[in-house]
Amino acid sequence: MPTLHDTAKRIETGSIILARRIGHTLTPEGRPIAAAARLGAVCLFTPPLYLALEQSPLLVPIALGIWVRRAWAITQPVPPDPAQMSRRLVEAVLELIGDRPGIHLAELYPGLLASPWAARLDETRLRERLQQAGLVITRSMRVGGVEGRSGIRRADAEAALRALSPSPAPTPSPTDGDAGQATPESGGERAGERAETT
Repeated sequence: MPTLHDTAKRIETGSIILARRIGHTLTPEGRPIAAAARLGAVCLFTPPLYLALEQSPLLVPIALGIWVRRAWAITQPVPPDPAQMSRRLVEAVLELIGDRPGIHLAELYPGLLASPWAARLDETRLRERLQQAGLVITRSMRVGGVEGRSGIRRADAEAALRALSPSPAPTPSPTDGDAGQATPESGGERAGERAETT
């Protein structure tokens, strides 16, 4: 739960962001005529606005409330990407496995539930998350001197991590022709041509 200090810090940070946005809107970079026109419009509307606030004092707390709400909302943390969360969960599983061939669920669950990636889950929901991340739960496996318990093999966890990792962009082919065929500029024979003999 956020503390009063955290709330005040978020409102302060959001207010700075809002002020900068207003400043950029009023004085667009490289557009002095538009900036002068917008600042002139602000100067024209300021006296009537001040008069309205003076006649209706309730507008001040309303405007302040709107500003604080907007400043709070603008600093709202972005929810993590589900694929990224799954990847972090698999990485946490591999970290708990270490250099062993796998890990039993009896050891895995307490380790994950104590980590930030699964701290708010129970065992049932954690098992669902593991399966959603592509981890295969083997019904009976041996780890160290203990066998016959369900767990996750390191090889399966590594395969799941590879599947969740973003694939690299395809590299362009070094040849310009279709299916690797040489272009006419490469000096190769064109289709239907033969080298002339003298």
